[in-house]
Amino acid sequence: YVWPRPNSRQAPDPRFLCQTSSLDFLISQNFDFNKLIKDGISYLRPMEVEKLRSMTMERHEYKRSLNSQNNTPEQIIAIPQEQEGFIQEVTEKLQAFIKNEDEQKFEIDRCNAFQRRLVYQTAKQNFPTLGLSGVTRPGGERVISVSKDVDALQSFVQQQEQNELSDVEDAFGFSKVIKMISESKKLVVGHNMVLDICHTLNQFCAPLPLEYGDFKEMTSTVFPNILDTKLMANTIPFKDEIYNSSLNELLRTVSEKPYEMLTIKPSKAGYGYTETDEKYHEAGYDAYITGLCLISMHKRLCKLCNNRIVSVDAESTMLKPFLNKLYLMKVADIPYMNLGAADMYPDRDHVFHLVIPKEWKTQDVVLLFSSIGGVNVFWIDDTSVFVGLRDKTFANTVLQTIQSNNVYTISTYKDYVLREEAEKYANNSQTDNDANSSASVSGGLNTPKSSPFRVDKRELHTGRSAVQNTANQTGITPMLEKKTFEDGIQAALAAKSKESADPAPKRNAAKVGESKSGAKMGERKNGAKKRDGAESGGGGGAEKRPVSPDSSKTTGVKRSRSVVEDKAFEEPDWE
Repeated sequence: YVWPRPNSRQAPDPRFLCQTSSLDFLISQNFDFNKLIKDGISYLRPMEVEKLRSMTMERHEYKRSLNSQNNTPEQIIAIPQEQEGFIQEVTEKLQAFIKNEDEQKFEIDRCNAFQRRLVYQTAKQNFPTLGLSGVTRPGGERVISVSKDVDALQSFVQQQEQNELSDVEDAFGFSKVIKMISESKKLVVGHNMVLDICHTLNQFCAPLPLEYGDFKEMTSTVFPNILDTKLMANTIPFKDEIYNSSLNELLRTVSEKPYEMLTIKPSKAGYGYTETDEKYHEAGYDAYITGLCLISMHKRLCKLCNNRIVSVDAESTMLKPFLNKLYLMKVADIPYMNLGAADMYPDRDHVFHLVIPKEWKTQDVVLLFSSIGGVNVFWIDDTSVFVGLRDKTFANTVLQTIQSNNVYTISTYKDYVLREEAEKYANNSQTDNDANSSASVSGGLNTPKSSPFRVDKRELHTGRSAVQNTANQTGITPMLEKKTFEDGIQAALAAKSKESADPAPKRNAAKVGESKSGAKMGERKNGAKKRDGAESGGGGGAEKRPVSPDSSKTTGVKRSRSVVEDKAFEEPDWE
């Protein structure tokens, strides 16, 4: 268990956010929340440790300056009238302390930060032979320690400062493990590990970058050798022998002939796992059986290629085709993310971008394309989707059959990408202009800086897309029956034809320039909620496994979803 508890008032104090369904799932898997919070190993990112170290050293320097005899008149604080009684009381205590030869040390407590500052100042002016130092009691109370032995006090202060710096290094915590794994350049193995990589980088390394290319570069830098057993199981030659690539089924398959499962015994009794424990979803057990599956699959691969069985590491020639590729779920035509090279970009001429009323659901989009054939619907946000034809031969007839109107807008995938690139370029130019304008208005005045640990991620997680619908949008919701939908469309088209004398501009985006047609798939707008690809309409293909309620029943579920794991895609090169 890892838990980022702040080790000081200056350390980051992150918020903890979790879905109730996730908590229910963890409880069902016997997750120990008390152990998580009470005994979880703390951690900080490298950049946070560096800032905390810098702040600690600045605080030490400030405290030394309070004891310095070289303060300028500007640094001397006038004692407020309401504090004169407090300072008089402290002065009397210090005088009595000097006269008492038996007492070598005492503490001044029950004072706030401003009062402590006044005590330091008064002691320097009136009692230069005494040494003062701030001390934190076990309960967290800050007091001032006064000593007649200045040299001993300075030695104590130096040791205290060293301990505080050591605590900062210890606060790095579990991130040290990730750092050592990164520096070792060893093979990092996981099963369907995209989210594992994202969380690991975000929690222990640095906030995830906004750009996809930067994320790939960051991942390759931190973990130069990654292997995903989910990808292996869905690629030749394994996909002809492994029919279910979920982790528990994969373990069962590679434990039987023609595979050979390695027998591993814990080095210490009572520790570790065995294959029969079946503690799925417990991180240690999942990692353990993932390693077992890799070893078994590697041995099988060596036999198929008539090669001598060698150790499983990043240098194995058998694993090269799978190295640094992360399996992608619910992406119909891109099987994996290639961290070491450019991703595969398939032909998207059969994909269209649709801007629709927010009341529409997946069935509405399928119904719109029913005259063309079966489609796959991929939600971008509440008002825009990608629609992919299952039969690509009808791609040229879509814009002729379905035309934009005041209810919805349709454009090709290529036009959508060009439009997004133009909008992004315009926004960047506007941002630069605004920054230059702000610099001119400010006139170089210093402004307060926010906390060095504050990273506002609300735009990443709760932001909404700025897609604008047409002003005359009717909000038609064609979910009652097909005839209602057709009547609504015909009425909208009739209204449009009557206004032919002053037609509304079509929302089909004009081409703003040429770009490579292999542009990256559907950049999501900042903060937009990505919808799972919904499979509906049309026939054929492999059997799907729906995860949403029966659409024929009224359940209150807004959208249907489905998961498709068995995808056909290009295989890695094999020698």
